[in-house]
Amino acid sequence: MAVVGLVCSDEADRQRLSLLAGEAGHAAHAAGRLTQALELLRELRPRLMVVVDSPDCDAQVLVRELSRAAPLLPIVVLLKTRDAGRAVELMKTGAAEVMPTPWTQDALHACLSKALRQPGTSFSLTRARRRRGPIYALAVLVFFAAAFGRLAWRRRQAQQEAALHQRTYWDLPYRHPAGMAFDGKDFWIADWYSQSLYVHEPSDLAIVRIVHFPDEMPIAVAFAADAVWSVSASGRIVRRMRDAALTPLTAYKDAAPDTLGMAFDGLYLWTCDSRTKMIHKRIIDSDLTIVASYRYPGGTPAALAFDGRDLWSLDSENHELIRLDLEHPSRATARVSLPEYADGRYRAVGLAYADGRFWTLGERLPRDSGPARLFREAAIP
Repeated sequence: MAVVGLVCSDEADRQRLSLLAGEAGHAAHAAGRLTQALELLRELRPRLMVVVDSPDCDAQVLVRELSRAAPLLPIVVLLKTRDAGRAVELMKTGAAEVMPTPWTQDALHACLSKALRQPGTSFSLTRARRRRGPIYALAVLVFFAAAFGRLAWRRRQAQQEAALHQRTYWDLPYRHPAGMAFDGKDFWIADWYSQSLYVHEPSDLAIVRIVHFPDEMPIAVAFAADAVWSVSASGRIVRRMRDAALTPLTAYKDAAPDTLGMAFDGLYLWTCDSRTKMIHKRIIDSDLTIVASYRYPGGTPAALAFDGRDLWSLDSENHELIRLDLEHPSRATARVSLPEYADGRYRAVGLAYADGRFWTLGERLPRDSGPARLFREAAIP
């Protein structure tokens, strides 16, 4: 009996497939979304993952993220419709098997058995008059195979690194992003629908940590004064410890209604109000006192970021980055257009500065029509 993980957003399909897997002799453990699947992967270490492709559960995203977490784990994708093109895309992404409907017991049993098989490689020598010759020949072959294999591996690694460097966007395994920040090591992205903060390593955007807020709906995040700061949809700002649970330290109730962006310049905490279109300059005291407010010099502010010298805003209406005069942010000192958002397929919602360039976060439009996307912007002179 093998432990099998099952990722499916539909409760009825989860129950049906769990029953079929049990009848095939396997112990199935179900998850409804990616976060639960990653927890299941970490705690139970299944020998196989089964993913059901659906509009609410994009199998390509799941296969990619599960493969990053467990590179050698076989992943079987079940399709609700017969689609050869979709099957090919999933196999290219890394799926071990793709099975269309109907999901019968015999078909599922055969598919799981095939994916679970781990065939080895055997070597045999033909009979020869001399014993040492084949041994020496085999040793030479093994040596050259190892040498050429290492060269091929290093070349493939170099090609992958070059391709990664040339990439300009990444699709993320969630659909409702609200804000982002960079802590000097990782990207932190807030998703209001799942009420969670996702932590991504910048090299390949793999998820390394997820923090869930059951009582909050985070829409912005920032790092200031050795703490993590989050803003909820109600305008509640919370200062948190940078520990594993992000333990709350101070809560400022209704301190920042309609706030969509937050940034720290080393002295002041800046917030932007999307309704009044104002930029607020705050000191970090017991009340997060606003010491000055400025009219926003653009369309609609969606996020703020500090690059170590200047304060920048992300404008979701005009699809541009605006450099703000730090002494008087109602004045714009530079504007940089963002062509990624010009076609209206994505709405800009987040901004961060990392590794010498800006990164922007987009929500797919219409809402819930596809995964969020992170864009690496061109270097700004």
